[in-house]
Amino acid sequence: MAASTGGISSAVAAALSVAYTVAFVGVLYLDPQSRPSPSQSRDADSVIRVRVRAVQTSCLLTTVVTLLVLHGAGASFTDSLHLMGIWPVSLVDTAKTLALAVVLFAGPLAQTLWLEREEDVDFVQETRDALGSWVGWRNYVVGPWAEELTFRSHILALHLYAPHPSLTKLTLTTPLYFGIAHLHHLYEFATMHPDTPLHFAVLRSVVQFCYTTLFGWFAAWTFLRTGSLWGPIAAHSFCNVMGLPRFWGPLEGARWRTVVYYCLLVVGVLGFYSGLWSWTESDNALVQ
Repeated sequence: MAASTGGISSAVAAALSVAYTVAFVGVLYLDPQSRPSPSQSRDADSVIRVRVRAVQTSCLLTTVVTLLVLHGAGASFTDSLHLMGIWPVSLVDTAKTLALAVVLFAGPLAQTLWLEREEDVDFVQETRDALGSWVGWRNYVVGPWAEELTFRSHILALHLYAPHPSLTKLTLTTPLYFGIAHLHHLYEFATMHPDTPLHFAVLRSVVQFCYTTLFGWFAAWTFLRTGSLWGPIAAHSFCNVMGLPRFWGPLEGARWRTVVYYCLLVVGVLGFYSGLWSWTESDNALVQ
């Protein structure tokens, strides 16, 4: 399916993208029970439960709005689902997108499963425990699908139906909404840690903005190249599990472990780069 050459103006697509970003973040603070404070953490079960319901409501509303706008611009229901990456579903494209993320994290994976593995750790049980907790449910399930649905599926669908969309432009610009949406964590961190120096909180948020924007580039690229929302959701969940990779300092134990880790880190980046085009080729591509 080729992208449209103009059913929605670029200004409307941008305005709705801003509105979606504000709505996604804003609903987190509507209920007093979902607002963090020095005495109430954002990781508290009660806070997460309220926020999960709020985000689900936001996603439902933006889904309806996106479908109505695309329909009003002339897109059929089937075309709208394709523009949103929901249909058709390709397990192969999903697996290849996830595989790219796994290759990129070759070093951290080796660190977790081999180089610094604790012998008494039961990964299966840890996974069950994580998914059985509200923090794990938020980080590995609700967060990935809700953020990808909003910041990839909805926002990219609108921009794809605007005049002259390009792979490079959409990949580099639309993830900025995703990065900006995470800046509210500066407020939350400063609120929950009032004794922490402000410059540390700002630095922390800048790092998070850069990291989320970089991931957004990858997610937008694979979304557009495969025409699938499911691959970015799977990769997002995996990256949340892995966290920010170590870029400095030695590993515990023998020196060879550190050497192996950083070698694999480089190999992972090179493998990821080499597969960006070939592993994302798909008949369902939204932009060639």
